[in-house]
Order: sequence, then structure tokens, then C-alpha cells
Amino acid sequence: MAMLSEYSAVGIATLVLLLICSVVIMAVVFERLFFYKQNVIDPEWLHSNVAFFLNSGKVEEATHFVVQLGGLLPRVYEVGLQRYHLPQDASDIAMGNSISAQRLLLERFLPVIGTIAVIAPFIGLFGTVVGIMHTFSAVAEKGQAGVAVVAAGVAEALVATAAGLMVAIAAVVFFNYFKARVSATVSQMVGAAGRLSEMMELAREGKPFPADLITFSSTQH
Repeated sequence: MAMLSEYSAVGIATLVLLLICSVVIMAVVFERLFFYKQNVIDPEWLHSNVAFFLNSGKVEEATHFVVQLGGLLPRVYEVGLQRYHLPQDASDIAMGNSISAQRLLLERFLPVIGTIAVIAPFIGLFGTVVGIMHTFSAVAEKGQAGVAVVAAGVAEALVATAAGLMVAIAAVVFFNYFKARVSATVSQMVGAAGRLSEMMELAREGKPFPADLITFSSTQH
């Protein structure tokens, strides 16, 4: 606190802004983790249950099952199953549109983290410039450049730089993690929708499902 008392008002404002950025990052991180936990369902478990219903000719039961579950992939299955009695292209287009909508939900608030990752170093750089200006102002005021005179300004500049980098690094790490998770989840949904489409076509024709169609392979996780 004693050191902060020697900072310029602009320098303190810069640190406060970086603190706000870090709070925003953590808020988005916790919100996204909670959202994924509530809405991302194990695709293998879901697919095997839907396959059981369809293989038994229970389309309405399968639809009711996914509606009751909720979540991202069940919504994709829901729009496909609701169009079971329509041409296959209709259900495929509907599932494709649903996947696009689910992707938007998965990526919600991620641009906020991405923006902070870009601007945080510049905010820190601004604080650095302010600290250097504070140093020169102190030297001009005292008429000398001793350690005691320049220490506060240099410390202000270095702290601002370090804080900006720390916030930016955290933002980049979380942004890349969530983008990778979104990509993996969307890939799972695309694969699952394709398998559901094939199952519905076989069910309409009254043909049994191949064993590899009923369960997910490990390479799809």
C-alpha cells in the first residue's frame, strides 16, 4: 500500500483496469465451465440409448427421451427425430442448422476473453509509459536522478508491464482451451448427427443396424 501511494493516478487506474480484466476472465471461465457441465452430454451414452429405441421402432420414445434430457447434442437429435417421417434431406438440413446454433452457444463470451488477450499487453504498455513519465516528472521536480527519486516511477512501469502480461497470458491460455473444447464438441455433434441420419434411414427401411453404428468408436472422442 505504501508503494501504491507513490503511484500516479493514471498508473493506479491502469492497474485497476487490468484487475477488472482479470475478474472478467475468471467470470467467463467459471460461467463456461458450468455451461459445459450442464449441457455437454456423453455422446456415446446418448447415441446408444437412441439407437436402442430406433432399432426397436420406437421413434416417439426416442424423441421424448432426448427432449427430456436437454443439452446441446440432444437438441440436435431432437430436430432430426422430429423429422423422421419427412425426406432424409429435411432432417439432415435441420440437424446441420441445429449444430450451427449449438456452436454459437458453445462460443458465447469467448470473444470477450480473446479481446482481453489482445488488449491487456497494450494496457500494460500504457502503464509502462505512464510510469516512465512519472519518473521523468520526479527527476524534473527534484532536480536530480537518484535512486529514491526514480524508484517509484520505474516500479510503477514494471508492475504495469508485468500485470498486463500476466492477464494476457491467462486470457490466451483459457481462450485456446475453450476454442479447442468447442471444436472437439462440434466435431462430436457432426459425427453423431451423421450416425443418427444413417440409423433413421435404416429404420425407415426396416433394416437392422450394423454393430458399429450403434456405438461410438473411441476415435470419435
